[in-house]
Amino acid sequence: MPVTIDSSSTYAVDYLTADVVNAWRTARLEFIKIDKSDQNIKEFLPQTEQDPVVLSLASSQVLAPTGQSDLDESLDALSKSLLGVAICLGPSERDDQQLPSEKDKKEKEKPTIIGTMCLGWGGISPQNAHHRSAHMGIVIGKAYQNKGYGREAINWMVDWAFKHAGLHTVCMVAASYNQRGIRLYQDIGFRLEGRRREVCYFNRAWHDELDFGMTEHEWEKLRGESS
Repeated sequence: MPVTIDSSSTYAVDYLTADVVNAWRTARLEFIKIDKSDQNIKEFLPQTEQDPVVLSLASSQVLAPTGQSDLDESLDALSKSLLGVAICLGPSERDDQQLPSEKDKKEKEKPTIIGTMCLGWGGISPQNAHHRSAHMGIVIGKAYQNKGYGREAINWMVDWAFKHAGLHTVCMVAASYNQRGIRLYQDIGFRLEGRRREVCYFNRAWHDELDFGMTEHEWEKLRGESS
């Protein structure tokens, strides 16, 4: 029996299809899957995991110095996430000109990691996968903050979640003292969905925890996509 080929679709995947070719990069950033054996990510993690300011904004855990076992635990959870990536500078943002000529080709080829980001921290169990929902988290190293990289990375992850992972909702959580993060999430398109009052104890005060979410229908409207 002859096979009927559907010619009704105008979408063709090839090397002219920009959104597929550029699936793992944005205008200024590239995204690399986090692997526990990757020495580059092992060298980067202390920059964020041992920075008290970054920790206080990214986690509700008690603010305490982190050791190697904590770093190993974070790396394990990132690698097991639905998607855990190292946020790296793209070619347009790297300052390769300052590197000595031959020292080095290896240094030029080494990605410049500026942060980490994950969707579904630690992995999503098969028993919960049918909800098609995941929480998202991001940290950017101090030297690379206030440059718009966080916004660019979050937008990429949200697009990946709805375009490729088939999710229905993406969620984010922030403590009420993280005012910059709250403004950013809402500006990107996340909606405030709930507030747990005085559940975060930090620096001798009680703070609220805010839940933000975006559905795939809201994302479609933001991107001008049709369902």
